Amino acid sequence: MSGTAYGRAYWIALPLGGAIMTFGLIGLVGDKGISTSLDVGAWLVAADVAHDFVLAPIACLIGAVAARLLPRWCRAPVQAALLVTGVLLIVVFPALRGYGHDQVPDNPSVQPLDYTTSTLTVLAVVWTGAAAWAAVRLASAGPGRRRPPTRARPDGLPTSRR
Repeated sequence: MSGTAYGRAYWIALPLGGAIMTFGLIGLVGDKGISTSLDVGAWLVAADVAHDFVLAPIACLIGAVAARLLPRWCRAPVQAALLVTGVLLIVVFPALRGYGHDQVPDNPSVQPLDYTTSTLTVLAVVWTGAAAWAAVRLASAGPGRRRPPTRARPDGLPTSRR
């Protein structure tokens, strides 16, 4: 049985990452106490489970459906725009819902911006970029034009992995 070979960077990063996480854990417990630290730990575990068993499968399913239904020339731009849209909506969700504003309603620095307009603006930029990318791909995929040959071998692996 052959084990995975880890390089020098892994063995340097492993203790550094462990030390940083230990420092953060000690700071969390020292500042907030055990009870709040356990709540944070439960939230992290729940977020990891939700990602692995809900968000990631949904993203894979949407990507697979898009790959199946879309023509080849627009597949990559639409999948990239869908990915960016999903990440953006996950990140901006608390701001769109107004979380935090109810805790300190008299503090104008808590959510001072119009996040709905900002989110829609970013989405418009992302999808406009995807449309431009798709238009370039469509123009370059016309009759008589050829894409560069693939670098994959018949067994499906790239030529760099021999």
